[in-house]
Amino acid sequence: MNGQIVITGMGVVTPIGATVESFWEANLAGRSGVVPEDRMDVTGLPCGWVAGIIPEEVKEDIKARHGAPDRSWGDTLMHDAVDQALTDARFSGRPDGPAGLVWARVWPGPSGSFPQDYARHMTDLAVRQREVGNEPAAVLRHLRGRSLPLEVGDLSAFPREISERLGTPVVPARLEATCSGGLRAIAEAVRMLRSGRVEFAVVSAAVSRNTPYVLSQYGQLMALSRWKGDPGQSSMPFDRRRSGMVINESAGALVLETAEHAARRGVDRVHAVVGGWGLAVDTAHITAPRVEMIERVMRTAIEESGTTPDGIDTVNAHGTSTRLNDVTEARALHRVFGERMAELPVSAVKSLTGHGSAASGVVESVAAALTLCRGVVPPVVTCTEPDPACDVRTSPTPLRQPVRTVLKNSFGFGGQYASMVFLRPERPRPAPAADPA
Repeated sequence: MNGQIVITGMGVVTPIGATVESFWEANLAGRSGVVPEDRMDVTGLPCGWVAGIIPEEVKEDIKARHGAPDRSWGDTLMHDAVDQALTDARFSGRPDGPAGLVWARVWPGPSGSFPQDYARHMTDLAVRQREVGNEPAAVLRHLRGRSLPLEVGDLSAFPREISERLGTPVVPARLEATCSGGLRAIAEAVRMLRSGRVEFAVVSAAVSRNTPYVLSQYGQLMALSRWKGDPGQSSMPFDRRRSGMVINESAGALVLETAEHAARRGVDRVHAVVGGWGLAVDTAHITAPRVEMIERVMRTAIEESGTTPDGIDTVNAHGTSTRLNDVTEARALHRVFGERMAELPVSAVKSLTGHGSAASGVVESVAAALTLCRGVVPPVVTCTEPDPACDVRTSPTPLRQPVRTVLKNSFGFGGQYASMVFLRPERPRPAPAADPA
């Protein structure tokens, strides 16, 4: 394993499971976490009547473990996922050096994109400008003794808190890369590890943006599902009936290490090896993906991982359930894999969880790692009428087969594209033993 970057710990909080094993079991069972949006009045919206929501009893448990008066819900979710990942990595004691920390969340403020977040921030700036202008010393005197309200704070205590949890300094990096942010965070952590600055890194992302403002934004784009049947069927990637995505609240975390560092800790069974990745930013259109860019990042990820398109065993798709994204991703897949698309299994986690922005890339990478270790490709139970314009091979039931490589895709608004290949380790982490009856 010399020179490899391996995943030794994983944690998730999602609408279908708040532990890795419950999340995986729900994936294989095809159990949806998409339910009617009953936390606000959505009757006047043209879409967005459902959401992927973490059950209330789970939220209360997480708040009891990780909540704090000045800690946002997004940071609380990340703390829970990180704690799971560190426990899963069998982390105990203090790392023998600084640790990397790469995390993704949305500005302004940890509370999400409420319009009052912007209004409060801009009002404060206007008051300061009127009272003291821009002279640095005067601004300093104005700000001294004042604390930014939680909803407009661009920073959080998250990196300091993780440093305290690890017992070592962290080399922090925060990303803002919309829905590709999860994979980009993993890539940034791998760069840190390969640079030699750290041998141990934590990656985390969270989203909780189910607010009237966010729903109205997506409603204007008509990007959200307009399905009026069973809520669990609302997110249907690659199905001809798909009408838009479903947004969710979720968090994911990974522990990445050099293989040598893991071995020194006595960890010889790991979840996955990070192969290669492709990243791109395209300014052609702020929301519409392009086939050429998706093809480029997939080919780059495959090449950098040292394999070929014939060496990819399955694809963990971005699969948002929007009319444009699914067919664009599918066309790019056909360009890369050609005739193999008839036999290449494709999974789409968002069919059950909905879309968690940057958190999706981390959460779905957990699913990719489990696919490698367990030899099971999750089903896409909501794709019951496959769209011939997509022509991808999804299954209504789990597919059990040897899996050596998984290609994972994530794309986002602003022309963000990311693709990554995960490899099966020589000694994969086995499933936990079943509890005796």
